Amino acid sequence: MLLTWKRTVSDDRGAVLIPVIALVGVGLVVGGLLSSSVIGGLTFSSATKAAVQSQAAADAGVSAARAGLYSGTCTAQPTASTYTSTGTITYSAVVQRYVNGLWQTGCPAMLTPQVRIVSTGWAVNTDGQTYGAPTSVEAIFNFEWPGVSPSGVAIYLYSGGVVQANASLDLSESPGAGLEIKKGNFVCGKNNTVLNGNVLIVGNLDLGTNSCAINGDAAVTGAVTLGSKGTISGNLSAGSVSPNPPGKQVGGTVTLGPVVTAPADWSDVSYTPSDWVDSSGNPYQVVTLSGSTCTRPGGWFGGFGGTATIINALGCPDGIQVTNNTTFKLTSDVVIFANVFDWGSINQLNFASADTTERRLWFITPDNVADGKPTCQSTQGAFSINNSFQIKSPVDAMLYTPCAFNGNNGFTWRGQLYAGSYSSVMNNPTFTFVPMGIAGYDLGTGTSTPVLTTPQPGSLISNRNVASAP
Repeated sequence: MLLTWKRTVSDDRGAVLIPVIALVGVGLVVGGLLSSSVIGGLTFSSATKAAVQSQAAADAGVSAARAGLYSGTCTAQPTASTYTSTGTITYSAVVQRYVNGLWQTGCPAMLTPQVRIVSTGWAVNTDGQTYGAPTSVEAIFNFEWPGVSPSGVAIYLYSGGVVQANASLDLSESPGAGLEIKKGNFVCGKNNTVLNGNVLIVGNLDLGTNSCAINGDAAVTGAVTLGSKGTISGNLSAGSVSPNPPGKQVGGTVTLGPVVTAPADWSDVSYTPSDWVDSSGNPYQVVTLSGSTCTRPGGWFGGFGGTATIINALGCPDGIQVTNNTTFKLTSDVVIFANVFDWGSINQLNFASADTTERRLWFITPDNVADGKPTCQSTQGAFSINNSFQIKSPVDAMLYTPCAFNGNNGFTWRGQLYAGSYSSVMNNPTFTFVPMGIAGYDLGTGTSTPVLTTPQPGSLISNRNVASAP
């Protein structure tokens, strides 16, 4: 019998496929993860690129609108107050002005204090199509206009002075101290004088033996003499005080020791007509007085049609001469330059508006020595007024003189007073602070300033991304 031998094959032959299949599976998973990572990375990169591009476009819109405000092209845009760009850089930047506490879309109007630029930018692909989310940027700027910028405190007496006899001085709205004395003493000591506001004195303060009230804080480097009735409603910082302790005569805290804060330096204001331009950048016209024209009869005073005017009376040895009961009616803003204003013997000298228009008036005796301190030259003299001198509303007035201010017997003044020599304010005067300033100078720092001839954006107040354009 023929026998046939048969080899037995084990059933585990398919087992070798399991690791292969597992390896293939792992590869597929890893490949899938890598693919997802690449695709996700591409998507993330695309979104990031869109965000960067849209941010750059929005910032470019702010820059373009700001440049346009400098060059005065805001109203000339196809849509007024809106700057747009398409193509590689695509944005829409809208200009808004600040009016009565609200933002209004529109180009800056006369004396607009602030502007806001809201710019929206988009990313653009190689096909010229926008993609991704837009970015909006808001930038707020101060807006500056040509003309005189207000600066300085209410009353600045470089060498000190005396105020008394029912004087009423409202300095409460003045920036910083209402009264500043750079190098001298201040005497306030007779018959119910009231000073509303803060005082800063590099020297001594004497409130005398009669009622004198400072309704504010007082910072005095030297000695403070309160007398028996003098009062300071706020805080007192001084080198010393009498009586000590002052008791109820000081309403706030009393600090004795060095006073760190100092008044601003003196500004040496010269006769420079080119510094004076109106809010449109137009120069003030100049009218020069000499000889018989130095005597003025009153009446209409200023430029025709409201043209701001400089009256150059520096060639009048005795300044502008007037008689009793004279009223000047301002037809425009007026600057009077003279070496002396000697009206101490004049009764009833008034400055009023020719109509209901607000007018500004400057009395300036120039300081011709640029040394940072007042220099009253031999050809110059004090600003002297007496017997019912009045600055009538709506006229505001600024006095600047390196010499003295001597105001007696019931004057009324709205504006600012700057005097270099020891000065006096006596006998029922009334003073109310109104910010004025002087062209070409920052009285708050004692420095000269550039003269603007066109409206333009000023300093940046804020810059931020916003959710969307308002």
